[in-house]
Amino acid sequence: MSFKKLFLLVLLIGFTSVIQAQHYLGYNLNVGDTLKITQVSEQEIVQKMNDQEHKIINNLGGDYLFHIKKETDSSYIINFKYDSFFMKTTSNLAGTIFNVDTKKDISEDDVEGKIFKGLTETALEINMLKTGKIVSLVGTEDLINNMINDLDFDNFTKEIMKESIRNEFGGESLIESLNQFTFMYPNKTVNIGESWKNEFKGDMKAKNTWQLDKVDKVDNNIYISCNSDITLTSKEDTLTMNLEGTQQSVITSNKNSGWPIEAKITSIAKGISIMKGMESVEIPTTIISTTTYKPFK
Repeated sequence: MSFKKLFLLVLLIGFTSVIQAQHYLGYNLNVGDTLKITQVSEQEIVQKMNDQEHKIINNLGGDYLFHIKKETDSSYIINFKYDSFFMKTTSNLAGTIFNVDTKKDISEDDVEGKIFKGLTETALEINMLKTGKIVSLVGTEDLINNMINDLDFDNFTKEIMKESIRNEFGGESLIESLNQFTFMYPNKTVNIGESWKNEFKGDMKAKNTWQLDKVDKVDNNIYISCNSDITLTSKEDTLTMNLEGTQQSVITSNKNSGWPIEAKITSIAKGISIMKGMESVEIPTTIISTTTYKPFK
């Protein structure tokens, strides 16, 4: 074999190896499938003022159902539903502030329990691109109505409560919340070690740099990590927070479907809080959070 032919053969083998090393990343879901995931989050909020530390612990999460209803050229139409929801808030100064779990019996006088029980009674329709980016969501007004309708309040009070709930479960807010679980793919082939970027918006803004770390041919999983710069901005009736920090994500997904099997997201953000009526007082605030996602049966 001549040197020229040998050189071309080596070049061809090298080129073929590069092609084989590339992996398509994106969702490839089957119409009719129902995908189930459990979220568990712990959030620690520490505020310091006049040598006193106020520590608030939020434990929240639930079970979520995604039923693949239809596939288009670029997206999936998915019915999404909260199968269950729980949240417990405790304070080192005030004890238990909030405690609700929709898997447990809800008493007639449990207002918070009734509200979040209503959260589990409505299916939403999601339009999700094959990158995981959710571009539209239908049904949030029905969701909010179901969270309020069973309460024994006058219409004026219900309308005020609905407006407050829209901040968390309205269309744009809920889209951005769900994007943080689904939106991770570049919808192209990448090599192991290659990175790509996207952004999350909303109350928590994140500039994300993703990387394909590993493709396991034995368990047929892909392993992805992400480093993010985050900004948390919250403006409530009684409290405003402005924080900045970093977030790390480690995700295992099924190579064929792209669906996340497990995920762990950790973050730390620091900044200030301002209480209503204390506009001149800036309270140093730190939030540390850990969220995990796993399948449930």
